[in-house]
Amino acid sequence: MKPQIINAKMNRLIFKGKLVKAALFAATIFMVALMTGSIYLRDRVYITDNGVTKELMTSETDVYAILRMASYELGTNDKVSYEATSSNTAYITIYRAFDVNVSVDGETRTVAVIDGTVGEILEKAGVSLGEFDEVSCALADKVYEDMEITVTRVDYVTRENTEEIAFDTEYIDNTNRAIGDDTVITPGEAGERVLTYKEKYVDGKLAGKELISDKITRQPVTEVVERGTALAVPYSKMDDPDAITLVDGIPQEYTRVISGKATAYTAKRGAYTASGRLAEIGTCAVNPNVIPYGSKLYIVAQNGSRVYGYAVAADTGIALMDGTVAIDLYFGNKEDHYYDSCRWGAVQVDIYVLEEGNG
Repeated sequence: MKPQIINAKMNRLIFKGKLVKAALFAATIFMVALMTGSIYLRDRVYITDNGVTKELMTSETDVYAILRMASYELGTNDKVSYEATSSNTAYITIYRAFDVNVSVDGETRTVAVIDGTVGEILEKAGVSLGEFDEVSCALADKVYEDMEITVTRVDYVTRENTEEIAFDTEYIDNTNRAIGDDTVITPGEAGERVLTYKEKYVDGKLAGKELISDKITRQPVTEVVERGTALAVPYSKMDDPDAITLVDGIPQEYTRVISGKATAYTAKRGAYTASGRLAEIGTCAVNPNVIPYGSKLYIVAQNGSRVYGYAVAADTGIALMDGTVAIDLYFGNKEDHYYDSCRWGAVQVDIYVLEEGNG
């Protein structure tokens, strides 16, 4: 019986030893769990992505490890915020990046952002704005997904153009000169003006211009030309060569025209006419019944080859009274002008009566 007792005691001792070992193992496991936080100290994490919140229980403390554990994938430009509100509660928010398109200088630049203003996006895109550049939206506007921002380059250039100012021509009519016999009295000189324009360029192309200054830097000088208006050089020249206006060699104004034969005569120096006027170049003999004494006349050969010119009716003669000759033109004193009268001979003329005489 004694061995059995011994055996029973031994069994009780062995059982007690096993309980001690089990207790020691359990205590060890508890201490390890307490130290690592894997038992009883698990964290509650709330993850928000695109407005959807998901709850997760984890003892992990690394944010990115938690997101991988929850199967969240992050893009290159996405951002994450982490906020712990208590010892075992935390909030993770994922901010997803979106694209904003910036069109400038003939190209489109895509910028990935999570928020910001138009001005900030332009800076990120490396776009510097000039003084007059235009943006399709306000710089303070908030950006949104797939937003289109267009930058228009605007520049202003001041440019000067020099232009010539043509000179005017002033004509002085001279009935003592033949048509085509012109003399420049004062040469004309072109002037100069400077036109200043403000040009607007949009994306490098001229879009408009505005004249902002027109300054004459040199005044033009009017050219003065004396021009002949007679069909031929008149024999009887006027003291006032522009007293009669001729158009194509014919007086512009007259009362009537008498056509007929014109002859020429001379007289001794100091001779007087039938009307009592001194005979001189520019006086002529007429039938006073047809052309009263004192009448002012202009005589032109019908073929335009010769012009006697201005004359005053002051004398008469037999051939004039009987109608053989319409007018006899005085060419001066016989000593100096006899051959002049011979060269004239007899010519068919038109006698333009400028002013009727009173006899």
